[in-house]
Amino acid sequence: MRESATQAAYGLDETLAERVVSGLFEYEPIYRARLRDDFGNILARQHRQQSSSNLRWLTTWMFGDNQHYEIPLTIGDSADLVGYLEIDVDTGLIAAGFINRSALILASGLVRNFLLGIALTVFFYIALTKPLLRLVHSMRQVDPASPATTKIDVPDNHAADELGLLAQSANGLLMEIDENLWRLREAEQGLRERESRLRSIMQNVADGILSVDKDCCILQCNPACLQLLRLPENTELVGRNLYDYIVDASRLNLSQVLKQTVVDDDTFRPVLDRSIELVLRCADGNKIRVAAVFRPMQYEDSLLYTVVFHDVTAQRRYEERLVYMANHDSLTDLPNRSMLELNLRDALTDFDKQGEIITAPEDVARLTATALLFIDLDRFKLVNDSLGHDFGDLLLKEVANRLRGIIRRSDTLGRLGGDEFLIIIPHLNETQEAADLGQTVLNAFSPAFEIRGRQLFVSPSIGIALSPADGNDFATLMRNADAAMYSAKARGGGTYHFFTKMMNESAVARLSMENDLRDAIKREQFEVYYQPKIHLATGRLSGMEALLRWNRPGRGFVSPMQFIPIAEETGLIGKIGEWVLREVCAQIIKWDAQGLPPVVIAVNLSPRQLIEGRITDTIANILQETGVPASRLELEITETVMMQGMNRAVAILSEIRRLGVQIAIDDFGTGYSSLTYLKRLPINSIKIDRSFIRDITTDPDDAAITNTIILMGRNLGLRVIAEGVETKEQLEFLRAHDCDEIQGFLISEPRPPAEIVLLMEQLEQA
Repeated sequence: MRESATQAAYGLDETLAERVVSGLFEYEPIYRARLRDDFGNILARQHRQQSSSNLRWLTTWMFGDNQHYEIPLTIGDSADLVGYLEIDVDTGLIAAGFINRSALILASGLVRNFLLGIALTVFFYIALTKPLLRLVHSMRQVDPASPATTKIDVPDNHAADELGLLAQSANGLLMEIDENLWRLREAEQGLRERESRLRSIMQNVADGILSVDKDCCILQCNPACLQLLRLPENTELVGRNLYDYIVDASRLNLSQVLKQTVVDDDTFRPVLDRSIELVLRCADGNKIRVAAVFRPMQYEDSLLYTVVFHDVTAQRRYEERLVYMANHDSLTDLPNRSMLELNLRDALTDFDKQGEIITAPEDVARLTATALLFIDLDRFKLVNDSLGHDFGDLLLKEVANRLRGIIRRSDTLGRLGGDEFLIIIPHLNETQEAADLGQTVLNAFSPAFEIRGRQLFVSPSIGIALSPADGNDFATLMRNADAAMYSAKARGGGTYHFFTKMMNESAVARLSMENDLRDAIKREQFEVYYQPKIHLATGRLSGMEALLRWNRPGRGFVSPMQFIPIAEETGLIGKIGEWVLREVCAQIIKWDAQGLPPVVIAVNLSPRQLIEGRITDTIANILQETGVPASRLELEITETVMMQGMNRAVAILSEIRRLGVQIAIDDFGTGYSSLTYLKRLPINSIKIDRSFIRDITTDPDDAAITNTIILMGRNLGLRVIAEGVETKEQLEFLRAHDCDEIQGFLISEPRPPAEIVLLMEQLEQA
């Protein structure tokens, strides 16, 4: 009953209080009971008339004065006082019962009844009064913290009477109170555990968590907030304003978000959580970017926010880096194709906007156009193949740096891929500006590039297209600038060309030729012609040069000057060159079978064949398959190819020489013509370029150059061959200066195998 009284006082439960008091009044000697809280407020009370008797002195003598009990009601481990239970027991009523029974006995008989009365008095005292007093005493001994541990014992003979019922009711009430206490303690323990877990989470979570009022004054925060702001652990954030740590640009966004949770009358508007990205200024001066979630809540009459900060600085940097990488070339750090296309689209849009505001005809002349400069490095493939791709990458970086230094702030420089660069001039007042920039680019390439201690001279071919004249979209302008670039490259490179309609037609024709060239390889539409070489001293046949011819279906023979460069650029030259080698070796076997005199056949080796693939293995395999002696084969390599990668060229040519194949330098005199490299190369002969032979009898310079080459070759122990000999005067000059061999139309033009056989027999008999 005490626990129930405590629960009623703690919860101010008047109904439970009435039940507790009514339960107490089941014991008649209790004539007054009341239950009040610790502030003196009475929750329940009952009172009945106290008995009156003239034998008060006897009652006092036997049982003492009326008993008054004031039981304090407490809860929790700290025994907090929540109220009092007051009980008044009427001892007079107990005594009256006793005296009445005694008087009745005395009245029924003097002596006999007196003795019986004495016995009854003793009996009632022992059987009723003492158990009742024991019950009261037991109730006073109840442990408020654990009522069920105290049990009110009643003798078996009282188990079925009012005393037993009262004891049983008291025991049941104590059990119920104890069970309620246990549940209450369990709920309190669960609440404490949840609070502990929540506190632990807040203390250890990586995200900053804080509470602010509607003015963003900080009311509470966890340690992660200090870590995010780079503040010492002992810094007190409570009382400061969140706006003090927000960069100005983010304050307006925050204010707008907070306004969405408050009506005009400054009351709470129930909305979903608001998320916003903010930039915070840290104590060390750095800035971080956080994703902030504001959760509004109404607390009494105040509007509060729970704010969760998640640091997204690294994530945003990573995203920005991804965007940058998606729009920039990883090697040169220049804008890539997609970024260039976007910039060009913006430039063309600006031009369209200019046209929209033109109101007078004279204003048309002031429209600014857009120019594209398509830049491609001449013979860059040879640099990669001879010196390695890492060397080529370093060269591209240096090229990018030089181009950066010559463009204007308004221009855009980017790399399309490989060795192709693009410059966009967004506001072009006149065509000459594009031409001037093209010349500036050429001038920038004039000094040699210093790469790993090696000096390398590289020239660009530049194609220029103008918008709107040459197109008004990226694809069209790129295609036309590319065509102009190829036109510049076809002129030898190292120059710039503006786009013309004829170039577009040429580009279409070039694409058609490339497609037919691929088909020609599959269908073996090529033929090998042969041009003889003779000894000047004897006039007899000394060898022949194999020359490739292509009979293009429906168009006749195509000049090698037209299709060989395309084969080089597209990489088809490798397959074509291997086919020529096999065809020449097969022809040597046929001629040997016919009993013709054995001669050395020279085959031109392209730069890509020399640098790419495994040319030594290819030659060795063909010689082994056909059974042709290696001494019957000679490879002609241009002088320019040697200078692109001397060390690699020397290594490859040395492998070829070890097979027994002879090597000649073709077009000698058009490159460096250096004694140093001639001494290093494992060659057998040099061929004087036809450009010197053409005017050998009329131009003293050409005559002097030719004579010098002959002397140099003979001093180095090399055979000297003059090509392009067309007149007897040229022949006599060469014979007079001790040239070893000649080749040209004076002897014979290139002929197919069937025709060249007759000439071979004639020259052999000469």
